[in-house]
Amino acid sequence: MKLELYQIDAFADAPFSGNPAAVVPLDHWLDDAVLQNIAMENNLAETAFIVPTDAAESWKLRWFTPTMEVPLCGHATLASAACIMRYIHPELNHLRFATKSGELQVQRVGEAFVMDLPAGKPKDWTMPEDALAALGVTIIDSGISTYPFVVLKNEQAVRALNVQNALKATRLAHSINELVVCAEAEPGTELDFVLRFFAPGVGVDEDPVTGSAITYLTPYWAKRLGKTKMRLYQASPRGGYVSVEVIGDRVRLGGKARDYLRGTITL
Repeated sequence: MKLELYQIDAFADAPFSGNPAAVVPLDHWLDDAVLQNIAMENNLAETAFIVPTDAAESWKLRWFTPTMEVPLCGHATLASAACIMRYIHPELNHLRFATKSGELQVQRVGEAFVMDLPAGKPKDWTMPEDALAALGVTIIDSGISTYPFVVLKNEQAVRALNVQNALKATRLAHSINELVVCAEAEPGTELDFVLRFFAPGVGVDEDPVTGSAITYLTPYWAKRLGKTKMRLYQASPRGGYVSVEVIGDRVRLGGKARDYLRGTITL
């Protein structure tokens, strides 16, 4: 059996930036073990598998890290949309995906792809003292919106955060697999906030650009800054810029996507 594979950098404005995702179009679902092994072999943060339906604009979508299936992945959704609109149905500018998180929609707007995703619902959460000590920086707020998050005093503190400290803090924060670290952006820039995302519990030390985390976190920053439209930067080593807009209980999240490679999987 041979399968097409596309590797696309989501939220990328330049080569070697953004978050790479593998996209594998299928005629029908393969066994879960096969999907998981493909994702493990790809060894990217996410591999997306897409299956068509009777309607050209409607697809089924699942996401796998190298170690497990996950219920939502923003950057691999964007990459999947780019794959379909560029290589399978270039005449389309709007797609619907049936996923474990419900229906997700993506539009092509110029060079960007804009996703419509369910907004997070931030709640109070206090980081355990041992995890806080391991993090090694002062936090000014914390909460949980699917993923736990901590707010640091400024952008520089987020950018300078020691990765190993962040991973240790995540593991010590008891029943969590992920941690978002964020702060308001420096004044006088085009950005509103910055973040980093650590997910050792699902096999990803630091994710380059995380659509799901941004979606869950956006309502917090919308309330804190008094804005519904914002621009942010995920300050990983690869990095990526994302534009967001809160509309009711949904978040519109947009960015560019760059093709990196195309190949064939032989099973």
